[in-house]
Amino acid sequence: MRVKSGHGNSHTFQTYEFINAILEDRHPTVNVWEAIAYTLPGIIAHQSALRGGEPLKIRDYGRAPA
Repeated sequence: MRVKSGHGNSHTFQTYEFINAILEDRHPTVNVWEAIAYTLPGIIAHQSALRGGEPLKIRDYGRAPA
């Protein structure tokens, strides 16, 4: 599975995990809730910076259902 694919060659492993999650009827390790938790703070920080550093709340979308 070691194929040069960019981003430190992680795409192959991410694709493998995603397909296995579908086949095993489960959420992938990095799911939509994890992606939001990683991404949203940066978006809100940018909005805060555009407003002169105004403190802004970051909504908590929780975790994947069990």
